[in-house]
Formats: sequence, structure tokens, C-alpha cells
Amino acid sequence: MKDVSSNPPLRGVNLGGWLILEKWMTPSLFKGTKAIDEYAFMQTEGARGKIEKHRKDFITEADFKWLSRNGINAVRIPIGYWIYEDTGPYVKAIDYLDWAIEMAEKHHLMVLIDLHGAPGSQNGKDHSGRVGKSRWHHERLHQLQSIEVLERLTKRYYDKPCVWGYQLLNEPKIGLIQWRLRRYYRQAYRRLIETARPGTKLVVHDAFTSLLMSGVVRVNPQFPLVLDRHWYHFLQPLRQWLPLRWYFAKLRLQAGYLRHIGRIQPLIIGEWSGVIAGEQLKKYDSDTKRLLQIEHIQTQLELYEHTAGWFYWSYKTESSGMWNFRSLVEKSIIILK
Repeated sequence: MKDVSSNPPLRGVNLGGWLILEKWMTPSLFKGTKAIDEYAFMQTEGARGKIEKHRKDFITEADFKWLSRNGINAVRIPIGYWIYEDTGPYVKAIDYLDWAIEMAEKHHLMVLIDLHGAPGSQNGKDHSGRVGKSRWHHERLHQLQSIEVLERLTKRYYDKPCVWGYQLLNEPKIGLIQWRLRRYYRQAYRRLIETARPGTKLVVHDAFTSLLMSGVVRVNPQFPLVLDRHWYHFLQPLRQWLPLRWYFAKLRLQAGYLRHIGRIQPLIIGEWSGVIAGEQLKKYDSDTKRLLQIEHIQTQLELYEHTAGWFYWSYKTESSGMWNFRSLVEKSIIILK
């Protein structure tokens, strides 16, 4: 079930740190403040002007042109629930999303619009807009508001075939209340197929439990339901200490797992990176580190060929490290065949 349509497999990047701020990605924007997330940043002096400048400058048409010329055919755009209107300290960003859709269309890129920040925060992380307690799961109103935002977007972009799909929620923290997430996915899917263009993909994050979340929604064939897995291998504790040859071999063995999930429903890797745990690289010289980084990325690219597509996190950051896709391509560490 790898192929979800007549479209080619997705080879994409995330436009992270753009319409939802993450301090570690753009630290200069936060300079001179104690803010740790967008919620706090927007309450600092001059924040509105700074964020407007950031949105205009961080991603430009030149970026879309570069992506199209360098083997990328899709972008995943993280947004907050405040996309349509100023909400609390947050500033709306719908004009920038409209512009991004136009640029994607012009440069022949597909778009996955990703609800990255939900009302009440679905995970309490900075990339949801606000660090702290996650209240999204406990408030039915928050869940309904999330669906309403997505509904408005499906109507707005109904006539934009470059919009490949909509992600119903990013990285929800579920714990022991998985049934609430399943209920949300089912309700959101039923609502959105009433307003979305036929052929639109609706994407659900697996909450890091792919086997448990696979096949949770009864699907209308006109609206494929796609499972999203985020695979940051370096975060898995045991793998931080494995010899790299064992680690790479173990990665290759994951192909069977991906094929198994893909037989249940289409699967994408919505976020991944070339980062290797620091402990694994300490003993190597710079030339060897470079070769290992290339092998790590190529191993993952080969692995993800068993899915309907992937999105690297992220397209760019202020620094030129392993989170910066563009920098890695320009240094020939990422090589797209």
C-alpha cells in the first residue's frame, strides 16, 4: 500500500521554525529576551514587528526555487491554530500560508499543511507554541477548535491541487488516554472529507505507536488516510551506545517493519534527520565523521523508499549543522539520486 495516488513518492522538507517559532532553530530572533517559546516571545517588546520580519525573510521565493532545483518535490508546513486570526499573544499567519501555496504551485512542489500547534497544546513542547502542560486531550473544545481550523483550510485551498494533504495533529502526547486521540482522528476525518477536495490525503501522526495507531479510521477511498511516523533514531537510548556499524545494520533491518505498517495503510516519515548521537562520533576524525554522516543519511533514504515519502527536519536553521537540509546538500553530505 506504499503508493497513495498517482503522485510520485514524496521527497520533502519541513519548513520548520517559520510559522511556528522554535528558539533553537532561530536563536537570534530571541536574543535579548527570556522567552523560550512563541507564546512568551510574542509578549516581549517589539515582538510583532520582529515576527513579521522573520516570516518575510526566513522563507522566500528563492527557497522554493532552490528546493525545486535540488530534487525536492514537497514541503511540510507546520502551522499553529492561530493561523487565521490573532489569538492571545499569537499573530495570525494566513497571508504567509497563502503565499507559500502560491510559491509551491509556481515551482511544482506539493504541500502538506501540518497542524503543529493545537489549542491547549497537544504535547507541552515549544514546537506546539507553548511549553508547559498539555491540555488539548482534556478539553473537548480544544479538539473541536482544531477540526474547525482544518475545515476552514480545506475550504480555502479546495481549488489548489498542489495541497497534497492536511495533517490532523503533530506529535500528540497520549499516555494512557489513547482513545481520545483515536476519537479525534475519527471525528476529524469524517468532518474533513465533507469539505476537502477528493484525492486529498488526511494524515494522522502515530503518537510514536505505529502498530497501535494503524487502521484506526474507516476510510473513504476518495480520501486516503496516511500514517505519519517521526523517526529520530539518535534519541533511542540504546542506539546512542551501539557501535555505528551495528546501528546502521539495525537501521537496514527496519525495512520489514515499514513494509508491514504500509500493508495496513500508507505511511510517510514526516520528520527525520541525519543527526548521530554525539557519543557515537567522539572517537573519529573529521573526515571519518563526514563519511559516517553520509552513510547514515543514505541508509535512511534507502530505508524510507519503503514508504510513500519523507520530509527532512528541517529545511534550514540559523546554524549549518545536521538539522539544516540545505547546508547538508550544499556540502554534499545529503546526496539525492
